[in-house]
Amino acid sequence: MSTANKIQHLIHRLEEGGWAVWIRRILLASAILYVASAWMFKESGFRGLGHEKAMDQAQIAREIARGNGFATQFLRPAALGQFQSNLGSIPKGPIPDTFHVPLNPWINSWFLRLTSSTWTMSTADVVYLSDKVLATVQLLFYLLAVLTNYFTLRRLFDERLALLASGLLLLCETFWDFSMAGLPQMLLLLLFSLAVHAMTRLLEERQAARGTLRWSALLGILFGLLSLTHPLALFLFIGALLWSLAFLRPWGRDAAALLAAWALVFSPWLARNHAVCGNPLGIIWHPALAEIRGSESQILRSSHLEQALEGITPRTFLLKVRTQVIAQFGGIYGLLGGILVAPAFFIALLHAFRRPETALLRWWILTLWLFAVLGMGVAGLEPHRPGIHPMHVKANDLHVLFIPVMTAYGLAFVLVLWTRLELASPLLRRGFLALLYFVSALPFLSQLLELHRAQPLRVHWPPYVPPYISLLGRWMEPNEIVLSDMPWAVAWYADRRSLWLPLTRNEYLSLHTFNSLGGPINGLYLTPLTGNRPFWSEIGRGEFAEWAPFVLHQADVGSFPLRVSTAMPMNDECVFYADKPRWNTSTP
Repeated sequence: MSTANKIQHLIHRLEEGGWAVWIRRILLASAILYVASAWMFKESGFRGLGHEKAMDQAQIAREIARGNGFATQFLRPAALGQFQSNLGSIPKGPIPDTFHVPLNPWINSWFLRLTSSTWTMSTADVVYLSDKVLATVQLLFYLLAVLTNYFTLRRLFDERLALLASGLLLLCETFWDFSMAGLPQMLLLLLFSLAVHAMTRLLEERQAARGTLRWSALLGILFGLLSLTHPLALFLFIGALLWSLAFLRPWGRDAAALLAAWALVFSPWLARNHAVCGNPLGIIWHPALAEIRGSESQILRSSHLEQALEGITPRTFLLKVRTQVIAQFGGIYGLLGGILVAPAFFIALLHAFRRPETALLRWWILTLWLFAVLGMGVAGLEPHRPGIHPMHVKANDLHVLFIPVMTAYGLAFVLVLWTRLELASPLLRRGFLALLYFVSALPFLSQLLELHRAQPLRVHWPPYVPPYISLLGRWMEPNEIVLSDMPWAVAWYADRRSLWLPLTRNEYLSLHTFNSLGGPINGLYLTPLTGNRPFWSEIGRGEFAEWAPFVLHQADVGSFPLRVSTAMPMNDECVFYADKPRWNTSTP
């Protein structure tokens, strides 16, 4: 072969042959890695974990890595009250956590073991290394979920649509924000994507008149893992179980396999909770009382559950659920990631898809989504407060799980309508797709441009400044406890046990005087999380009324055990009270 022919053959392979596929894959992977590194390491990019429940699960993961089991350093008065009521006393030694489910912290614990030498921060550290580790884990779950959805969508539609939908998923800011926040939603997304793939295979086997029990059992295992990742996934399981009863024949066989496999995975956790606190659900269900008997913090900061249950009727509970559900419907575009075609899924329900499994799967998705909406209505989606969660992520958000498959159905429907216009110009077709991409990717592109602007390092507000919170770990002995309005951050960054500010000072004094927690409560750390609340409704006469002098930095301590105080960063908006001036002997 002449040199000219060799060159022509090489060019052909680069443009059209097998090399072209690999070149496109390498370019895509390079782009993803570049964006991920920019998000993680640029000064205006990653600022640490962005949600209190992510920090809470992180400190549990560290306790697992230490060999303390599923224990917590974040002490909720509601959990302590449950221990005392059901067991007669608070456990000695590591205190079991009864608020979270275990899968995400357990997985994170294996990665934290890799950085055990850097668990203690210094004031020279800007971003906690373990924060980056946990965010990277969620980012990997996200990318694996996109890959899983690509293979599923290839079976449901075709490779072209699978590629187009996967591109939209990679440009969805919601997924990147959840990854950086450290919440378990990306692990949920991966498990749910696997469940959608398993359901697709089940429907294919059903269409071919072959057995489906193995796929139903696999679905049960996946829903069990989902339930061990987030308690609201129980609503997804209920929806899947009812759908199996209604649509799969012989009646009840697949549903029984689904239920048995789910119970095999999830029931050991219920038994563990019953053993450690006397209640199989622990205090997981307590947040469902939020907005009926005050805020979630108000409920969990009380050790007397009977007070929270007073006056609650089915009518008041249904009113809360109705309000939450209506709010979700009103904000559905944003909850589906701002992807332009995702809400078109609901219109695509009226379209006759040619493949039976594609047509039937959408009703399974709709059923699970409706049960997810109900679950989020029961638990509540936390309202957005400016500055609290700048990434707009919500710990109870399950809509994020449905974005990939709803995007695919919506995109398929929109492309069908486009072809019916019979516009032959390739330029118009490409321009239409480019417009869909551009509108859907606007939030992501805005964030990406922000990363390249020369800005000083920012922090999440209220001021999660890990280096200075970590000082509390030097000021306090390992057996001492810090009282705080931000106990999740103290437990994670200072690596000290932290009690959530009880509703009354008497509760604190009782725990401190009788040494009920196995150590003295010798510190009080307060932040703008309470200080910036409305003065009259929440501080003067609200849930922080008994702590108002401390919140306002005007405490006349008198005989109170914590007699001295010092202002702390940032801008002296945080304050630390202690039994003695511990900061005078601190070392940076």
